[in-house]
Amino acid sequence: MKRAIATLATVILAIAACSSGSTGSATPDPAIAFCPAVDDYAKTLVALDALTPSATVEQYKSAVADAKKALAAVVAVAGPYAGAQLASAQMAQTQLTAAADALPAGTTPDQAESTLQPSLTALIQEVTLTRKAICNTRPTPSAAS
Repeated sequence: MKRAIATLATVILAIAACSSGSTGSATPDPAIAFCPAVDDYAKTLVALDALTPSATVEQYKSAVADAKKALAAVVAVAGPYAGAQLASAQMAQTQLTAAADALPAGTTPDQAESTLQPSLTALIQEVTLTRKAICNTRPTPSAAS
């Protein structure tokens, strides 16, 4: 599942570089809460993608559950700011969760990885696109005047 890590890791590094400081503006920038939540969500996807074929099926299911919880945190802060843009990511997360939940007893780690990889790849692409579309185009709080 390591194929998508480079893309997501690049996004996370860009986020970290752009998320420093804040100034006292009259209206808080909604990206201040949203973008870090997206970053935390992306980290759970990187952790899932980093699982090796020697990981247990339960580890895969646990990592998918962690990602689902992190997406819920993103949705909670998205509100009208970015709620509509999350529809594709939510659908991709639902598909990944369903695929993980449907893994039958006796599934080998290799089978789990090959079953989950297409859904995970689609989800990472959606999160990357959402992050780029919303967070990369906004000035950092310290740059806003």
